[in-house]
Amino acid sequence: MMLTIISIDATAESNPKIYRWKDKNGHWVYSDIPKPGSKEVKLHSNILTMPSIDTKVLASQSDTTPTITYQAKITSPENEQTIRDNSGSVYVTGSVEPRFTQGLNVQLYLNGEATGPKQSNAQFSLRNIHRGEHALVLKVFNQKGQVVAQSNEHKFYLHRNTVNN
Repeated sequence: MMLTIISIDATAESNPKIYRWKDKNGHWVYSDIPKPGSKEVKLHSNILTMPSIDTKVLASQSDTTPTITYQAKITSPENEQTIRDNSGSVYVTGSVEPRFTQGLNVQLYLNGEATGPKQSNAQFSLRNIHRGEHALVLKVFNQKGQVVAQSNEHKFYLHRNTVNN
């Protein structure tokens, strides 16, 4: 009985099955362990033997793009600057470091409210702003819409003439 088991096991070893599939980068991967979507490779010779290699490292690799830490700041107007403009126009400029990469967007917030849609540059024109103290914040968003950087709150004071009726 024991000889029969050894004989069957030896036969299985001399005829190993090999499978292949493409990884997420389009490279062929060969293994003796089938994966979903893999196809058996028909060997034309029994001479070929391949050592078994642990392929778990291939499955555990993820998109390992380096994490970039962005910084946002408002460069104009200066913090606590007084602006005199009777039309209520304020021009805001910001900066993002390191430089913008594709997929990043910025959005300006005035007194906690978005001033407009997200955009790909950090220059903003605000119109008809009421007189008084205002707070600006610049937020940077990645491709998934997640905030990846936010400036410190930046205050400015707008002076406008009043018209008495």
